[in-house]
Amino acid sequence: MKHRKFLSSDNPIDILRQVEEILSEEPAVETGNLRHVVKKFLKRRESFLNLANKYSTPFYLLDLQELKSSIENFTISFKTFVPKNKVYYAMKTNHHPVILQTIVANGFGLDVSSVREFNLGRDAGCTDMIFTGPGKTIDDLLFVLQKDKNIIIQVDSFGELKRLAKVAKKLNQKIKAGIRIYTKQHGKWNKFGIPLQELKAFWQGAKQYPLIDLRGIQFHLSWNESAKPYQNVIKELAKYLKTNFTQVELNEIKFIDFGGGFRPFQSEGTYPRLIPQGSIIKTANDYKGKTTKFFDKYLISSSITINDFAREIGKAIRMYLDPLVSCEYYTEPGRIISNNAMHIVLKAVDKKTNNNVIMNGGINMIGYERFEYDYFPLINLSQPSLTEHSCTIYGNLCMPDDLWGYYYYGENINEGDILLVPYQGCLTYSLAQNFIQPIPPVYILK
Repeated sequence: MKHRKFLSSDNPIDILRQVEEILSEEPAVETGNLRHVVKKFLKRRESFLNLANKYSTPFYLLDLQELKSSIENFTISFKTFVPKNKVYYAMKTNHHPVILQTIVANGFGLDVSSVREFNLGRDAGCTDMIFTGPGKTIDDLLFVLQKDKNIIIQVDSFGELKRLAKVAKKLNQKIKAGIRIYTKQHGKWNKFGIPLQELKAFWQGAKQYPLIDLRGIQFHLSWNESAKPYQNVIKELAKYLKTNFTQVELNEIKFIDFGGGFRPFQSEGTYPRLIPQGSIIKTANDYKGKTTKFFDKYLISSSITINDFAREIGKAIRMYLDPLVSCEYYTEPGRIISNNAMHIVLKAVDKKTNNNVIMNGGINMIGYERFEYDYFPLINLSQPSLTEHSCTIYGNLCMPDDLWGYYYYGENINEGDILLVPYQGCLTYSLAQNFIQPIPPVYILK
């Protein structure tokens, strides 16, 4: 919906006129496209089709080439711009054993948020983990600390600090810990941690527990398209530390963990009706009983590259934190590592009309109605083309919102055609559910 002028007046009548004017215009071409993604995958088309011929569809395709590329890009970028960086992969995004083993073999630690994830991490051979997340119980803490004395507990609250102290006393064991904070930048992410304004009180309060080795500060924001949110929190945290911490307390800080939340670069999009302006337009048009036609079919994410994230975060660290503290910097990438590591392979089984096709796999493979909101290019490997056509691609579940998308790249689409849904490695396989259809197998593209 680029080049639009939205709601420039406070007068309701003027607003309605603007909305009507926008809706009366003819739709034009979309803002950007993901043709570069399609080209990339069509170069490897035969490899994908060979697997589809070998195995029954649907299935997840674990792409080791893409996984290793994501790991390498992240490692090089942050080693360049944040030299004292340690990486802990956020396992919640994708816990497949081969993904975990590959990540651990490449020197990453793991960010786990439950006993289940902790056990999966140990099975993958990981000996360097941080335990994050809210609501950790005494039983949770006892379990992980009895198995791993070096794990770092990222404490989420004053109450959790007390529970951790009880566990430390019971085990008579020194425990490494950090404290998660949130700031005015965090919005709904204030579910996690304590307010920055209470950090001094927490830091001093932890000293009454001699077995708690409080050594770090954690914060996390998600779905970031630029480095600005990280820079803002780093600046705010530095200002607080400079004002409130003594030099002795500053020397006690051994790590600052700025989390993950790096949105992938030019590989996904969303629909105009879902952004605030589009929602207003659609609501007004629905009220008038008209069909909404937007200027853009979809909007491509404007996220920066991981190299740009690392460079800009590094600048903020050097400017605001390095003059105050001498510590390591932890990061918890999840999406940016796992997103490109898996794709989904489907077969068209019922062409009802030219604009309505049913596939042989449903959104139980991804766990939620993702494609009502997110746009990804659907690639017809059987009839390849760089031309995109309108067609509602449904899954085979008994529910109307079982949807893969509204467009596909291909010459045409017929029953028996193999379609690839690229970049479905983040929060899809890990959220899959046995709902109506079983969860399909995973096959590895080496």
